[in-house]
Amino acid sequence: MKIIFCNIDNDISEYPEEGYHFSDVISSSNKIPEKGIAIISFDRDSIACIATYKKTGRVATKKDRIAFKNFVVLENEITIEDIEINLSSKIKKHFYRQATSHITVFSEKVCDGVLGYFSKKHPRIYDEIQLLDKRIQNYMPKYTKRVEEIIAQEKDAVNLVFKMFNFNESDIPIWSSNDNTAPFLKGFNNMTIREDPMVNHDSQVFGDWLKIKQHAQGIVEFVKENQKVTLMNVNRQPLEKTMGVDLLIYHHTFDSYTFIQYKRMTKESDIYLYRPSDSTYKSEIERMNSFMEKITPNVSNKDLKNYRFNDDLFYFKLCPARIENSFSNRMVGGMYLPLELWNILLEDDCTNGPKGGKQLNFNNVGRYFNNSQFINLAQNGWIGSKVEDSKNITDIIMDSINSDNSITLAEYKTDN
Repeated sequence: MKIIFCNIDNDISEYPEEGYHFSDVISSSNKIPEKGIAIISFDRDSIACIATYKKTGRVATKKDRIAFKNFVVLENEITIEDIEINLSSKIKKHFYRQATSHITVFSEKVCDGVLGYFSKKHPRIYDEIQLLDKRIQNYMPKYTKRVEEIIAQEKDAVNLVFKMFNFNESDIPIWSSNDNTAPFLKGFNNMTIREDPMVNHDSQVFGDWLKIKQHAQGIVEFVKENQKVTLMNVNRQPLEKTMGVDLLIYHHTFDSYTFIQYKRMTKESDIYLYRPSDSTYKSEIERMNSFMEKITPNVSNKDLKNYRFNDDLFYFKLCPARIENSFSNRMVGGMYLPLELWNILLEDDCTNGPKGGKQLNFNNVGRYFNNSQFINLAQNGWIGSKVEDSKNITDIIMDSINSDNSITLAEYKTDN
């Protein structure tokens, strides 16, 4: 593996976001490989991100352009000094010289030393570097745009559950997949597969397990101290034919269900919007409204753990369809809208499009929850519903499967 170190002097005020890419110019005499992995610093003191790079051609006499993409942004600062301190005395000065140049390729010994540093001190980043190397070598499957969107939404659903229940990124196994038909859960390395009898025992909360089991594509359990999250992916269609992604979460602490349905926003006239007119929307919204009519209003607010802002169980998450890096660990940006607000919006003139059709976008919706706001409300039991009718929950699951959606079932509990 060849790694280059880059000190980028461009005026970049923020670290690269999802889908971001940029380029720089180097001297043609700089004999770096045509493509590889780049460690990037924007301030010459610390590492901002790691990315893949590729030479894209001559731009002037003796000048080549190099393009960077597939960024892994480092959440915690790693200083160049810290790397240097942890290297052997034989390569310290070589590393320092190479890491203070504009763009230079690490020598073999320095490269081995830097990889050894990440492997020991930051194993998660080391795994990310290995994944980037696989991308460069074309070991990763080539997904269609539709499959990438479904995988990104499945990944987002899983990440949402982890963040809700305080699992850190370092607690989660690295993800990769050589199968372009498999759901996201199957891409976890070293995951713990639950045995069917155990899942059957723990998952009665979702209703008739026998109905669900026949379409289960992946079952995974994550344990941290006294916390346990069980995830199931249920999908009867290959990803290419999957209509959308649903997430159903059961929170044992608050005896609470939360259901999230992902919807894809498309770009029209330079804005991302969702039109509630796709082939499955009508049956989905009827199912949700019908379910809400069946439940008994929450009257048990005298019990502290059962207090909710309201009884709403259903939320839409609208996500822009701009998947540039399906291997990124970031959650997909978007907006969460509770069903009650959703129904009001569709009755209001604010969501009228220029030709009379209904559309929802970041500007006309006005108020919505972002990722962090929704996570905070859901993990602390402010939203969600107390639902004791497992048959109705099973009906929701089976309706999602029958509509060819991918549904992720998540169950969280603590062992007190």
